[in-house]
Amino acid sequence: MVFARSKLAMEDNCFEEQPGSITLRYVGPNVPKLYKKAYDLMKSVFRVTDSDIQETDYSWGKTSTGEKFKVEWWLHKDMDLFSYLYIRFRLDGEGNEKTGHAKLEVRGLLRSEYPQDTVWQRSLFYEMIRTFWHRIFYHKKREEYAEECRHSEMMFMAQLREFLKELRGELHTDMPDDGRKELKKIEGKDSMKGPSDKK
Repeated sequence: MVFARSKLAMEDNCFEEQPGSITLRYVGPNVPKLYKKAYDLMKSVFRVTDSDIQETDYSWGKTSTGEKFKVEWWLHKDMDLFSYLYIRFRLDGEGNEKTGHAKLEVRGLLRSEYPQDTVWQRSLFYEMIRTFWHRIFYHKKREEYAEECRHSEMMFMAQLREFLKELRGELHTDMPDDGRKELKKIEGKDSMKGPSDKK
């Protein structure tokens, strides 16, 4: 991540197909357990620490049907000096030990930033060199980072899906087509339904 007062920034969805996110829906028991499991999987799958995850929204309360909660996290992972992954996790649900429902949405972004603080960094000649270097060399590296982002997101969902199986709930997952391809690499089969399955 670049630390500069002025910078040139580029941002792309890890999944190019709209909406660029994966949504997991769960109906079953022990819904509140998703909070801790999701957080633990963020750290293990993306290989980050607590300091790399920021909880930007947290709401938790009691209702007549159990516990109701809504949480949002942002995960930051540096890939090199210029690029990093910025991934949003939104979890909301309601239920108790016997029944309930929850939804988790994950959207990954790949951001690259170039400093623009000095006169040299803002010069036309520097920009020509930077553009050439980016197109010839760094573009391929960003594609590799986006692939890693997609793979990690799908691994996260696959492991969370296994946890939900243990809770004996019912599961439905929506994902873009490129997410389904990534899942095949992880599980060796296409076992989740995405938008393209809908008639």
